[in-house]
Amino acid sequence: MRIRSQLLLVAAVVFIPGFIASVIAVEKVRDGEREAALRGLGETVRATALLVDGQVQRSLGALTALAQSDYLRTGDFAAFYTQAQASNQPPNVWTLLLDENGRQILNTAVPFGTPPPSPPSAETRERVAHALSSPKLYVSDLIVGPVTGKVITTMYLATKDWSGKRYVVAQAFALDHWKDSVLLPSNRPAWLVGVLDRKGRFIARNHGSEERVGQPARPELVAAAAADQSGLIRHATLEGMESYDAFTHSALTGWTVAVAAPVSSIEASATQAVTLLAAGGALALIAAILAALYWGRTFIEVIALASRAARRVGQGEEPKLKPTSIHEVNTLYDALADAGHLLAAEKNARAIAETQRTLLLEQETALREAAQRQNAAKDQFLALLGHELRNPLAAISGATAVLRRGRVVSEGGERFLQIIERQNHHLRHIVDDLLEVSRMLSGKLMLELTALDLAACVRSCVEAIQGTERAHLHQLVVEAAQPVWVRGDAVRIEQIVNNLVSNALKFSNPGTPIRIGVKAVGEQAVLEVRDEGLGISPELMPRIFDPFVQGPAQPGKLATGLGVGLSLVKQLVELHGGTVNVRSQGADTGSSFTITLPRIMPAATLARVPSQAPENRRHILFVEDNEDAMASMSEVLRMMGHEVVPARNAAEALAQAEATAQADAGFDVVLMDIGLPDKTGYELAGALRKLPATAHARMVALTGYGQASDKERALSAGFDMHLSKPADPDQLARIIG
Repeated sequence: MRIRSQLLLVAAVVFIPGFIASVIAVEKVRDGEREAALRGLGETVRATALLVDGQVQRSLGALTALAQSDYLRTGDFAAFYTQAQASNQPPNVWTLLLDENGRQILNTAVPFGTPPPSPPSAETRERVAHALSSPKLYVSDLIVGPVTGKVITTMYLATKDWSGKRYVVAQAFALDHWKDSVLLPSNRPAWLVGVLDRKGRFIARNHGSEERVGQPARPELVAAAAADQSGLIRHATLEGMESYDAFTHSALTGWTVAVAAPVSSIEASATQAVTLLAAGGALALIAAILAALYWGRTFIEVIALASRAARRVGQGEEPKLKPTSIHEVNTLYDALADAGHLLAAEKNARAIAETQRTLLLEQETALREAAQRQNAAKDQFLALLGHELRNPLAAISGATAVLRRGRVVSEGGERFLQIIERQNHHLRHIVDDLLEVSRMLSGKLMLELTALDLAACVRSCVEAIQGTERAHLHQLVVEAAQPVWVRGDAVRIEQIVNNLVSNALKFSNPGTPIRIGVKAVGEQAVLEVRDEGLGISPELMPRIFDPFVQGPAQPGKLATGLGVGLSLVKQLVELHGGTVNVRSQGADTGSSFTITLPRIMPAATLARVPSQAPENRRHILFVEDNEDAMASMSEVLRMMGHEVVPARNAAEALAQAEATAQADAGFDVVLMDIGLPDKTGYELAGALRKLPATAHARMVALTGYGQASDKERALSAGFDMHLSKPADPDQLARIIG
């Protein structure tokens, strides 16, 4: 088969299926155009219904204000008449006041004191009775006003019981009002827009309103509106025009809003699109056939010339070049001659690229190793920082425990001792939070789960915050009723509450309340922290729980904090098997954080472990290089009834162990710091395990190094337990006992 025939076949294979697909696409476009036009018709209906509801809502606001007027309570109808005139929209909207029997007391359409029409009709009494039986607004269908004689619609609203009397305030709307306020000008003058009352009569119509208003609409439209809330029908209008008619109902009045568009206008754009697409497809097919015929001849000549040149190159001869009108053919011969040169250049380029890739790999490896070294240095710095901060905290904790157990504090000093204990406890948590920044980023957060009362934890944490300077200008309100039990880590729960309340304090103005609520909802325990502060912008809301993300500071204040509090809250809540959500309506609307945790059955509160009885006396070797921590904790242990042998370094500890072994005695417990001046606690633990006096003793690491790796290293070195400074005296008493 010759190339010209193949090109024609290719054109047929390509364009015939394409033409068929175009025909299908044209039909789809036609359907899409029709659906788009009908959707526009539906949007016009809904927009008109919203205009109707907007007018009703405005009237409801005016009637609600009038229903609460003090002039009704005092019976000053003249003043109420003046007040009611302010809500009129003359000349098409006026206000009425009726008694329980439907008699008009006043009507702003006529001067005050004009005698009312008497007696009220049965329909008027029925409408007034309906309004008195419901607190909602009652909207009438088309009626004839007894005073003005106009065809109107009226809205009724019952008032309170003023001294044994109830009234109904109402607003009357002339039909011109609905025509002017609802039937807005449209860029589609052929469309018919109408509003029907519940009986199917026209309240307003943009075409033929003079003869159609008050008359019934087409029966098929009335029947369709009675059957469905909204819909679309195709029928002939009252003028005999074949149309698509979309309808819906006003939510506040029950009226029907309908918009009719001629079928020709809906399908005009679709028909035009069909014509254009069909013509374009035919022209494209003809052009493809002509192009295949023309370029087929050119390609035949080009291929023949290239074949002759390639044959000469294959024979080792210099090809005879004959310039053509095609640039690509001319460059083909140059490419054949330069092929060898290009292959060599490609080989050299490949070698250079391989060298560069190796260099980049070495650089990447060096950078990764440097980052690992920096990360290790950061972890070591945090560990040392925690150790140095925990040592003075341990001394303070031990001193307060001595004062507490020795009962040497005066009654007046009890409050200050509680403050010291509470703030020492709070400072310890701050140190823990500092160290947990690294744990959070590396995913190493750990929990010690116990049964606890969430409400009690919240009250304790809020009490600690209330004693701080940052909270003295705010109102912290705890809305915790009955105990709600969860399985959680008390320290982590306190971290969660502290971070949320601190965040609320940070972004709230002085004097505004911050509410902390705890309640049980089904199988969940719910903790909620609400404030009336700066709120959260919609742009910040999706990133509020990301690390190092902060909202804008209050006006006149600098931004503070690292931006890790809410991220830590989210991780801690999820580790507890719960969820955290935040709500805010935007700037200056306050915010609300809600935490849900799984509930458990109530558990008995763990009693504080008393001091050890003399018969449970233990022989304890206490190794600690900090003088204050040594003095305070030794005294606490002695007050528990134990015998304490102090040692300030590894050498003294080994000497005490050897002396005790010579006396045929031994130690029950070894309480040891890790950071000693002459040896590490890990080395000392291994040495003590080899001595008879301490080989079988319970060995407890009491140290400022509190990371997970420190605990693992302590257990590997021979310790039975690891405690972070400052240790809870009651917990220590249970371990020793």
